[in-house]
Amino acid sequence: MSDDELLARLKAADPASRRDAPQPDLDRLLEIPMTTTTQRRRRLFPAVAAGLLIATGGLIWGITTANDQPPAATPAVKLTVGSGAEGKCRAPEVADLQRLPIAFEGKVTAVTGDLISLQVAHWYRGGPAGNVEVQAMPEDVATLLAVDFQVGETYLVSAANNQVTICGLSGPATPDLRHLYEQAYTS
Repeated sequence: MSDDELLARLKAADPASRRDAPQPDLDRLLEIPMTTTTQRRRRLFPAVAAGLLIATGGLIWGITTANDQPPAATPAVKLTVGSGAEGKCRAPEVADLQRLPIAFEGKVTAVTGDLISLQVAHWYRGGPAGNVEVQAMPEDVATLLAVDFQVGETYLVSAANNQVTICGLSGPATPDLRHLYEQAYTS
């Protein structure tokens, strides 16, 4: 089959090539776009601008009113001091700290009898509370094994079962203990 024969077959099968199909009114089709005037959408711009202004105002109002309310106070975490009957202690290790559910850095704000109040500066693990209260029996305060809480001083404190850990896992915020906490809780 030659190209001419193939072209003849395609023309015969093409329904648009029939002579009985009406010819388009080319003059009319070409004249419509040339003579039709488009209406400018001048009213659209102010409407869009007003909508954006209202939306922006609502967003700003929502943000500023949400910040005016004081954050809900979270209750203080309450911990106790163990009896000190654990005996001898080994040196604290990263793995020991990683097992503990509560760890934070805090500054002692008050020592009243057997109640020690700390303001949390940073939570390594545990809750979002801003304050922690450590309840200890008067004779147990001395058994904190090197944790002598003093007002105004900063401490690294960890706890398990709502009891402050001793044996070097809690204590003054020294560079060595802070390094141990950072190794345990930043990985």
